Amino acid sequence: MTNWESHGSVSGLLLADYDSELNGPLFAVSDDGSAGGVVVDAAFASAKAIPGATQRLALGVVLDGERMTSAGEVPIGPPEYAALRDAAAGRLLLTTNVGTRVNVRLTGQLPEFAAVEASADAIVAAFQPFVDTPDRRPRPLTVRLLQPPGADTAPLAALVAHLENARRDGRIGPSALHRLSILVAFNAEIETEAQLAEIERVIAAAADLAVPEVAVDGEMLPYARRRWGGQGLLNVLGVTAANRLLKAATARGVRLAPRYLVDVESAARTIWTGLQSARTGGFDAGKYGLLPLTLEEQVQVIELITRWTTGWSAIPAFYVDTPLVTATEVFEVNQCEAAARRWLKAARGAGATTVLFDAPDRVTPRKLVQSPDSSGGVLTVDQISALRDYGRTLGVNVLWSGGITARQAFELARRQVFGIFSTSSTATKVAVTAPFEGDPRLPAESKPTEEGVRRIHAIVQAGFLASRLLERDAKLSAALAAAAVELADHPAGADVGLPALDSLLVEGWRKLWGETGSAAEPQLRPAKSNVRVRPVPADAVRVFRGRKKAESGREGFVHRLGEVFMPMTIQVQRLYGLSAYLPAVVPVAAGSTLPDEVALVFYRTQDCYHEAKRCIGGRAYSEMHELAFDMAQSHSGFPQLLAADTIAADQPYHLFERSVDWQVGSSRLYIGTRKPSLTAEAYLQGLAAIVRNIQRDGTPLDAAVFSATADWLVWWDHAPTPVDGSVVDFAAVTDRVFASSPRNLRVPSNLSEPYSGVTLDPRGDFLNLQFKRLD
Repeated sequence: MTNWESHGSVSGLLLADYDSELNGPLFAVSDDGSAGGVVVDAAFASAKAIPGATQRLALGVVLDGERMTSAGEVPIGPPEYAALRDAAAGRLLLTTNVGTRVNVRLTGQLPEFAAVEASADAIVAAFQPFVDTPDRRPRPLTVRLLQPPGADTAPLAALVAHLENARRDGRIGPSALHRLSILVAFNAEIETEAQLAEIERVIAAAADLAVPEVAVDGEMLPYARRRWGGQGLLNVLGVTAANRLLKAATARGVRLAPRYLVDVESAARTIWTGLQSARTGGFDAGKYGLLPLTLEEQVQVIELITRWTTGWSAIPAFYVDTPLVTATEVFEVNQCEAAARRWLKAARGAGATTVLFDAPDRVTPRKLVQSPDSSGGVLTVDQISALRDYGRTLGVNVLWSGGITARQAFELARRQVFGIFSTSSTATKVAVTAPFEGDPRLPAESKPTEEGVRRIHAIVQAGFLASRLLERDAKLSAALAAAAVELADHPAGADVGLPALDSLLVEGWRKLWGETGSAAEPQLRPAKSNVRVRPVPADAVRVFRGRKKAESGREGFVHRLGEVFMPMTIQVQRLYGLSAYLPAVVPVAAGSTLPDEVALVFYRTQDCYHEAKRCIGGRAYSEMHELAFDMAQSHSGFPQLLAADTIAADQPYHLFERSVDWQVGSSRLYIGTRKPSLTAEAYLQGLAAIVRNIQRDGTPLDAAVFSATADWLVWWDHAPTPVDGSVVDFAAVTDRVFASSPRNLRVPSNLSEPYSGVTLDPRGDFLNLQFKRLD
């Protein structure tokens, strides 16, 4: 019996800190620990280790804990943790996948009542405990109105009218808390045209009655039965049917939902327990699957896991071989690239910075890469390159896995991906061992061999170096590519091909790293700078346009901002994920309707802002706005990505999807008023044309946020380095009121530290307040 012990991480460095641009893709080999020593020996016999890349975050080889059964990858336990940790001995990075699927629990079933007027009193009684709560604050509740398929909707309409009367009488709470949902349930699988038409009829009735949701149920489909549950609606609807009904529901402003709801909080906690085992076991990262959750449920889980695993690498997985279910559409596997983009943006918005793409489904087996040497692939190499680029824009590194062949590993490495898992290509078949004897469908096991690991690792190195050295040394680049392709296509010749390739690789690494001394005296650059840049999603910012209280004088208002409000924003909200804060005092402009103060308030994620309001400090900060601002006349919101040639007045927008750290780099602010010669319509049209041109051109900016009304414009932009010239030229549509780069001022983070505040210029001032951020 293996005794379980807690082991801290080997160092404070994170797997996410690995510099793949300098050191090539991470190379991961999966094993249950029995061949761990083989992987270690192969890694340190590699060409990359010869010039001196023996540190874990330079060598970049990962020993990945995995138990592979006939049903696919399953979690490891104490024996495997111990064997893998002993094998790695602090020399290799350690990861594991704590589960491809979530241990799903359902919430208590929502109350259901027949959709007839006679149910009204019982429904009001069901709401009563959620109205009369111990703290006198209504609790949310949704009640389902069971509408039999094919039944007349007149009784349903009468019931809804009765319940709305009860709401007006105060016996049911407000509709935002106490919701109605119409349930249509079939006693068979939902597959006929008549069934789908009936659901569409109920959706139309719900829209007419202002009921916001329709829930559907039927017999579980084979897709879900064979996987112990599908994603949301896919338990009872096929992809085509689900998309048809979601489209109809969205068009009528109705939400389409499954009958049974997942307990997302519990799902997150079961994932965390596995990740915590990996973390306390000394592993550098833990991967986790999110099936059978919908996208919206996955986002909630990623947000929680990211918050609970600060200072470690928790890596959510996207599965290319599985449909992605969202609140408005379902992406089939053949729409994987579009689904992946949607998922990447959502995962980054929830705080993820490193993710895994894999293909683990064993019911309908597929592989990651679509190419001539591998059947059943999902994504082409070009699609993977596009997703790599999109991930980098968002600030997400992607690890790639799923039956990757030697030739595919070369192609992916040549495209400089962040990391590659290529276990099957490194392994050979062996007899089933004792731990897997009980598996009824496992004829053999796969075990990594030293030759196999060295071969694929060399091919990965060659792909990367051939790409990086193409302009510096085209001859060496071509030789590396030719030798790698030969070794990939003819593995039997590895005894000759591998030493020849290794010789080229050593030369390539020395050239890339600029090493001119001996291997005993390597001159490797550090993996990362000491400056911790912390990009946040482009839409994780509150765009505040504040107006002072009418009774407040200008001098007193500015004094309160500098003495109390601005410092308090940092000292309180940093506890809840504040990442950057750029406030500005707006000059007084005669005859204008400009706000008195504007600010960009960046958070690690949007959910950090919302989560703060659940805490006393966050609520106190919100209330503190009343000290200086007329909140009824002030506005704040998250920006939308500008995706059209028109601008909605007073709607904040951002131009680019790139994740950026606004506390560093170069920021600028422009404030202007509409030219008197322009109508409001012409002004907004002209402004839209200008900002769309900026959006198309991009450079040198990597971020821009703005808000405009019919009378004024407030614009912020950011670049990684100082930009020559003035702020973007809006002279065609505005008269300039204020334009400036910020003053960078440091504010103490400690609430108990004496501090007199920030001195502000009432004629106009723009600040980028510097502070220590929490991890």
